[in-house]
Amino acid sequence: MSKLETNTIDNISGSSTLTIGSTNTTTVSIPEDVTLGASGKTITIPSGATIANSGTATGFGESNTPYFKASNNANWSFSSSSTTKMRMNLVAFESNAGSFNTSNYNFTVPSGEGGKYFINYSLYLNASTNALAAAYIFVNNVERLWNDQTNQDDYSGSVFLSAAGIVNVSAGDTIDCRCYYNSGSPELIGNTYTDGRFSYFEGFKLTAS
Repeated sequence: MSKLETNTIDNISGSSTLTIGSTNTTTVSIPEDVTLGASGKTITIPSGATIANSGTATGFGESNTPYFKASNNANWSFSSSSTTKMRMNLVAFESNAGSFNTSNYNFTVPSGEGGKYFINYSLYLNASTNALAAAYIFVNNVERLWNDQTNQDDYSGSVFLSAAGIVNVSAGDTIDCRCYYNSGSPELIGNTYTDGRFSYFEGFKLTAS
């Protein structure tokens, strides 16, 4: 076996293809770190080829971070006939520490992490039946998504309400969930489960653009 030491391998003039290995080669082994392509260039995997990974892949696909999930840790009453920010004062988990504010009950998009986010929340309420209930997602104190329902009696006056969707946000934007209920004395049910069951507010980044 011979050893070739060089700085550059290039195809011959007039050819646009450089082939490493051919009929006598089944495996090309590269024992050290290697960089393929250059900034602004495209590496193309032709039709019929397969990428088989037995190691660790990084930088591929979506990491879906930042993400967060918060919940309400105890029963909490709020006023009827007004749109109220829901108390979410217990963080179940978050990818960016401090991105969810348990005093203001909102998520702040971290620096450099603007883009499209999937946001979802679910409320479990003790409230009067046969009333109008509406769930909202606000960005920077402006309504962006909403869902309204009526006659939400389930059992013993319990109400389940939710809203979900995709919002396009920038770094520093705040996202929170709110509720309108037009009857009685509504109460947001809470608990201390670490997975944030019953009443919770969650979201994650889909893409940067």
